[in-house]
Amino acid sequence: MQFDTYLFDFDGTLFDTRESLVPVFQAGYAVVGRPVTAEEASRWMHLNLYQSLKDSGIAKEDYPIVIRAIIDSLDLPESLELIKPFEETMEVLRALHQQGKRLGIVSNNGSQHIRLVLETLGVDVPFDCIVGSDMFQNGKPHREPIDLALKLLGEESRDSIVYVGDSLQDAECGQNAEISGILVDREDLHPDFVGTRIHSLKDLL
Repeated sequence: MQFDTYLFDFDGTLFDTRESLVPVFQAGYAVVGRPVTAEEASRWMHLNLYQSLKDSGIAKEDYPIVIRAIIDSLDLPESLELIKPFEETMEVLRALHQQGKRLGIVSNNGSQHIRLVLETLGVDVPFDCIVGSDMFQNGKPHREPIDLALKLLGEESRDSIVYVGDSLQDAECGQNAEISGILVDREDLHPDFVGTRIHSLKDLL
């Protein structure tokens, strides 16, 4: 099925940020003396920040200082240099743009960080909207991030819009927002997923 508007998750969908988020989470939790493994960082990248904090088991009163440390660490040069687009990302974005599709990013990551990554990597495909965690109160899988994106796009009908993400939380977010969803399952982690599942962004074409 073809869509007029493609909304994408950022981390793990368009860009491989798994390695870059390890030092980010480690720096963030270091302020409370909590070590972080690469496996934990990989899991937390698919959760909104408050879910990862809960999963880590740290005290709620420490949430603000950890959040501040994580946000500050996202834009460090040593983290940014580890972020790479997936092999097919630019080809697919350019093809969709050339077809006249509207493109957006909806992420639990911060919008300014996303814009910095796009600028740092020289991404030449324009996005019609970028929605990040600094712009909404309820992160994915709540529908609010997608609702905000559609408001910014001036979209009233949800029939020709799809949300593409690499986690079950993304799929749930699309479902909650009453739009189509596509799960990018590059490593075949969700073979029993009920819904549209692809193994590469190229399958969108």
